[in-house]
Amino acid sequence: MRLVVLDAGFGEIGVESAAAAPFGASVHDASDRSWDDAVAAAATADGAMVRYTRVDASVFDRCPTWRVLGRYGVGVDNIDVGAASERGIAVINVPDYCTEEVALHAAALILASWRRLVAASNLVRTGQWDDWQQLRPVRRLSLATLGLVGVGLIGSEVARLMRPFFAHLIAYDPVAQVPAGCEPATLDEVFTGADVVSLHCPLTPETTGLVNENRLSAMKEGALLVNVSRGGLVDTTALAAGLRRGQPAAAALDVLPKEPPAADEALLSAPNLLCTNHVAWYSDESLVRLLHLVSERCAAYLAGAPVPTIVNRGAMVNRQSIEGR
Repeated sequence: MRLVVLDAGFGEIGVESAAAAPFGASVHDASDRSWDDAVAAAATADGAMVRYTRVDASVFDRCPTWRVLGRYGVGVDNIDVGAASERGIAVINVPDYCTEEVALHAAALILASWRRLVAASNLVRTGQWDDWQQLRPVRRLSLATLGLVGVGLIGSEVARLMRPFFAHLIAYDPVAQVPAGCEPATLDEVFTGADVVSLHCPLTPETTGLVNENRLSAMKEGALLVNVSRGGLVDTTALAAGLRRGQPAAAALDVLPKEPPAADEALLSAPNLLCTNHVAWYSDESLVRLLHLVSERCAAYLAGAPVPTIVNRGAMVNRQSIEGR
């Protein structure tokens, strides 16, 4: 059994190879090739693993022997899951490799933005030590409401971490149960009622542009928007305009619709923006866990062993009666 790494860009594949070996699978690296050549190298493999590049029906049709496609990460918005299901290809992700890291990053963005740490540091660096009034207004966090959009693994962990800091927590999720300590709310109620809105949901056709001009305009005075999920959840043109007029008052983002952004991206010159470079997922330990789990799960699937994170399990069960694989 052979798996091919298409575009990961993480360097050596020793971790992946070691994870796949117990299941009798080998891993081969094609990530240093052009995309077309990488797909050609995987054309006769049993499966592949991909990070960012779009994998659609045209790719699947060039690789008729694939039985599995692994995604280095949580979201699968770069994979045509429907096309994979139609061809009997299981799509496997790793939603559990960086829960601690992403939740902690969200918490750090909330606290740093609310307390205006970057602005305060810049005052020191520019010789304005005594000019603290430039930071105003800074409100007491313990009087504020945190609103969560999505309370899966990461959203629930953010709720747990931040519960001691806020007066109230409200949450919206159309699928997951709202955790204890959070008050269920509609999506509109989160945007109108929360002082901090933190996004923890996948990018789908329904959630693309979820944060638009109307929702930004509905946010409370002094509100903060936080996004550590997918850049496409936010209309960045509307956000840039909103920050310039003070609604929301601030934003803290780890993700953007286009990464890296263009040099003239209007959002990057907007006031009161804290933006990190899609690193919420990262720690030394989470990187190793990601490489290991995606390879282990793909190899396990090929060997007929149980796999906990088959994204299209329902479609595959209907197609091939593979419940429990």
